[in-house]
Amino acid sequence: ADEEDAETIEAPVTGVVSRRAALAAGPAAAAAAAGASGAGAVDEVATWVQYDLNTGETLYDIDFDPQDPNHGFVVGARGLFYETKDGGKRWVSRSFANLSKGQDISYRFQAVTVNGPEVWIVGKPALLLHSKDGGASWKKVPVSRKLPGDPRLMKALAPGKAEMATSSGAVYLTENDGKNWKSIVKETVDATLNRVSSSGVQGASYYTGTLKEIKRTDDGRYLAVAQRGNFYLTFMPGENRWVPHNRVSARRIQSMGFRTTSNGDPWEGVWMSLNGGYVTNCTDPKYAEFDSNSKDIFKNASIRTGGIGIIDAAFRTQDEGWAVGGSGVIYTTKDGGKSWGFDSAGNDLPCNLYNVKFFKGGQVGYMIGNNGILLRKTFEAEPNAAAAAVPAAAPAADRRHFTDSGGGARPPSLVAAAAGRAVARPRIRRTQATATASTLLAGIGGGSSSSSRSTAT
Repeated sequence: ADEEDAETIEAPVTGVVSRRAALAAGPAAAAAAAGASGAGAVDEVATWVQYDLNTGETLYDIDFDPQDPNHGFVVGARGLFYETKDGGKRWVSRSFANLSKGQDISYRFQAVTVNGPEVWIVGKPALLLHSKDGGASWKKVPVSRKLPGDPRLMKALAPGKAEMATSSGAVYLTENDGKNWKSIVKETVDATLNRVSSSGVQGASYYTGTLKEIKRTDDGRYLAVAQRGNFYLTFMPGENRWVPHNRVSARRIQSMGFRTTSNGDPWEGVWMSLNGGYVTNCTDPKYAEFDSNSKDIFKNASIRTGGIGIIDAAFRTQDEGWAVGGSGVIYTTKDGGKSWGFDSAGNDLPCNLYNVKFFKGGQVGYMIGNNGILLRKTFEAEPNAAAAAVPAAAPAADRRHFTDSGGGARPPSLVAAAAGRAVARPRIRRTQATATASTLLAGIGGGSSSSSRSTAT
């Protein structure tokens, strides 16, 4: 990577309100948009509220700072980058000017992670962006061409410390802001599978593919799905390699996730969705054991999707969970995932919903998808919920700059600019308000390289 100086520029604020948000549904919507800045105005709506980000691009990930639940980011296609400092009620559009250094490259931001002042963004083509001051300034962390796979997932752990997983099953840890990386997994997924191809894992023999999805819990457990969906893999802290597992039926795996609750209640297991709109659950820790039989420990859930695939699911409590999928479908469960019912909040949404997450101890939920769709809903705090009560951070100066890792002179090409304060407002639809030494991983130290990745669905 070239060593260049960073340049700071002004980030203009225009205060523009999205016309689509205010005018899409006539006077009632305009009134709602006008009042959205009022304290608690949106929170009073007991349904999923659609926020208009004034973009038609796909949204891939959303994350909030556990230390400051009011500070969060949304990332998506074509370098789409939004920030909120009031808990998701208002979103400000940001952009990196000339991020590709004059090359005709359109980056897709696929993942974002926030922990205090630490913010990481993962993009494609291979890209790592790092901020140490809550997003006020950024560094581009060089990624080695020798890296197994592409960066797909990041987890900010502490100041200067983060964990990264790639599309080939490699997992790395940095403790110096991405200057050096240490391998946690001792071999890539394809090396593991080709070594154990006689183990009976269907589709694992001579495997040279990638992972289409990878997820991580806060305590460092990993869950991944093979690109073709014919088996899944697990990786637990302290282990050296991924462990492959058969799928539960002839149907390919659409998606998987952990059954961890957002309100802090302990709960074991995973969920799995299959092609055709089927959903299965496992509450037995044997799902991560090499010799376990998936067909015996996964139980089918009762759900009627009409064949529409379930792309993601998340549990707010041990009983309550939400699932999203194609055509904007939304399903909810009140019995721990045994049965799922259709939720009409997604009716007429012109999109696929790809992600559902809960924050602030399960008190606030988000659903995101293509066509710039972002849905938000607030919930009453559970009696035993570990809700975070953190005071809001003082607003940072509206100024952004972009730097490469390392010192030296550099042209003023990489700069982060605000693309105008495109304030997202709730919209009313129908009768409800919806509204890494010098090279990343060139400086990898310790252990053999291995990579793991999670492609956006």
